[in-house]
Parts: sequence; structure tokens; C-alpha cells
Amino acid sequence: MRKIIVNYLFSFVDIASLTLCSWYPVSLIAGDKKVIQNNKLLRVMKVVVWLGFAALTVLLPMFGHNDLLTMVVLSMYYIIIGYFLYHRDRVGVLYQLGFMFFMYATQMISIMAATKLWQVLCLEYLTHFYIMILLKAFQLVIVTFLFRLLIRKRFVSVQPRFKIRGMILVPVISMILIFWFTISADVFFIRFGYEWLIVYCALILLINLYCLYFWYDVSKTQELKYKLELTRQQNELTHQFYADLESNYAKSRKVIHDIRNHLQMIEQSQKFTESRYVEDVYQMLNALGMMYYTDNRMLNIILNDKLKRLKPEQVTCHLQGVGLDFLSEMDTTTIFANLLDNALEAARETEHFQLQIQGEQIQDFCVIKLSNTTNGKYVPGQSHKTGHEGIGLENVRNAVEKYHGALQTGQKGQTFFVTLLFPDNN
Repeated sequence: MRKIIVNYLFSFVDIASLTLCSWYPVSLIAGDKKVIQNNKLLRVMKVVVWLGFAALTVLLPMFGHNDLLTMVVLSMYYIIIGYFLYHRDRVGVLYQLGFMFFMYATQMISIMAATKLWQVLCLEYLTHFYIMILLKAFQLVIVTFLFRLLIRKRFVSVQPRFKIRGMILVPVISMILIFWFTISADVFFIRFGYEWLIVYCALILLINLYCLYFWYDVSKTQELKYKLELTRQQNELTHQFYADLESNYAKSRKVIHDIRNHLQMIEQSQKFTESRYVEDVYQMLNALGMMYYTDNRMLNIILNDKLKRLKPEQVTCHLQGVGLDFLSEMDTTTIFANLLDNALEAARETEHFQLQIQGEQIQDFCVIKLSNTTNGKYVPGQSHKTGHEGIGLENVRNAVEKYHGALQTGQKGQTFFVTLLFPDNN
């Protein structure tokens, strides 16, 4: 009776380890987890399909003792679960295929290693069975941990022009090779020993690891190129916007100048001694003109566009005498438009908002500091904006480093600050 209980216990460990280790990588690449958490029907469906997966791991090997059928059906079922209930992503399919291959290869290694120990140490059959299950479970945990690292640290999105069909063939062909080598190499195993299957599987595993590593690097490079292209297009559009804005300001100044002349004539002819009408119109026209913040033409346009959204008492800006002409108009737009957008985002969530922009020339260095009050907590590399990728500051840093400058960010209490340091670029 005790042997039966122990047998059932080890069988349960075998099935549970296989099912849980198969589920965990798929759950890491799941899509919208909020939708999943709020959908009770979907959660119930997932429990049912994973119970079905556990049942297939038991029933398929018993059905005709056909290893090829077991591998094909279990792999297809696993991919269907992941694609339709979790991620809907081609990269996710690649991860799943890779995991299935690693699972089959490590199980083959565990079976052959346990068999070799059984032959060398003359173990009982049940002991051989227990060792085989423990080795399978142990190696599955290692494989799952490996895929956890790969998914969390190296997972990259595939861009439209990047193909992964060829990469998917690597684990598929590897599984076919292991299957055919197993069923067609009896003479080789009888002559040289079954331990060579362990070496063969290990070599196939190494080849797959190398292919995955190579694919990760190529995919990451493609993603970075795609992001750089998007950033370049965004910067060009922003620069074009400010160029058009400058043109509109120039036209407005001409119109405002003519209107002022007309108002002066009206004031002299009508002699509005008691009325403040003309004075009010003058103030309105002055509000339409550009404020003078700095000698840099493009920076002055950006500051006028961004700071008009704040009240005058919320802004303190001192940039006169600071030379920034060494910055290209594109980089000026990238740096200051991003920084001011971040400040304006904080202004929406802060009741008593204050923005300070201070620039000074210290010997051979140009130092510019932007500080604003905030209710949030700054975490480097993260963005609190809804739907925002958090790459604004990274773009600013890249633009600053082009001029051998440095960017420093931080928070003291309720004040977030950004300091730009440029060496003398003359």
C-alpha cells in the first residue's frame, strides 16, 4: 500500500512539474494582464485548458506508445493555449517552441541518465523510476528559470519588417532530429552506449541556445533602429512645427505693428481721455507678441510656445547671456521641448506649481537647470504618463551627449530638477 502511495506521489510530481513549468513561461509573456484579471470566464477557461494539458501528458504516451504523436499533439496544444489565451504574438510562439524543445531534450537526457545509473549501480526498477522523475523535474525547473531570464531581460518586440519564420524552424528541426536519432540509432547505442544520446541532446541544446542568443541580438538591434527612426521622424516634425510657428509669429508682429499705429491715430483723433479702451487693446496686442527669454532664436520660440500655458507668476526664467548657439535647431527642439513637456505634465497634477529655468556661464561650461514642483516621485527610467514609453529623457540625454555634455536628474522633496552641463563648444 505504501509503495502505491509513493508511486502516485512521484507520478503527481512528474505531471505537476511539467504542467506548472509549461504554464509559467507563457504567463510571463501574457498581454493585457488587467483584462485577464477582470475576466472570470477567461480565468476559468485557462484552468480547464491546463488541466487538459496535464491530462494529455498522461494519456498521449499511453495511446499507441507513439512518441512522434505525443510530441506533435502536445506541442500544438501548447502553442494554441499560449497564442489564443495569452499573448497573440509571434515572438511568444517562438518562445513556446523553444521551451517545448528544451523540455523534450532535457526529459530525454533525464531518462537516459537514470537508465545509465540503473545499469551501473544495479538499482531496483522503482528506484530507477523515482530518480528519473526527480531528474526530469529538476532539469525542467532549470529550463523554466532560464526562460524566465530570457523573457524578462531580453524580450524584444518584433518590427513589421523583421521575420522570425526562419528562427521558428530551429527548435522544430531540433525536435525532429532528436526523434529520428532516437528511433533509428539502436545499433549505435548498442555498440557505444546510450550515454551518447545525452551528449547528442546536449549539443543540440547548445546549438539552440546559440541560435536564440544570435536572434535576440539581431532582434534587439532591429528594435533600436526602429526606435531611432521614430525619434528622428518625431524630432523632424517637432522642428517643422516650431519653424512654422516662427513664421506665424513674424507675420503676427507685422500686423500688430500696423494695428498699433492705427490705434495711436485713433487715440489722437478721438482723444479718449476717460476711456481705458485703447489701453486694453494695447495689452491684448502685447499678449499676442513673443516674450524675450534668450538670444537663441529656436529656444525662444519653444519657450514662448510652452510657457504660454502657465500663468506668469508660475514661471521664473533667466537665460540671458547664456550662449547656446552651438546647439543645432533639431537638438535644441529635442532637449527643451521634451523637458518642458515633462514640466507641463507635472503642472496638471500639482496645485501650487512653480517652474524655474536658470542658466549661467561658469568659466568654460554652460549650465542650465530646470526645476519644478511635483506631487509624484521620480524613478529613473520610468514614466508616470499614461500610455507614455518613457523615452523623452533618454532622447534628451542622447542629444546632450552629442556635444560632450552631461545630464543630471533628481528630486529633492517636492522639487524635480534637471541639470544640463555643456563644455565650451567653441
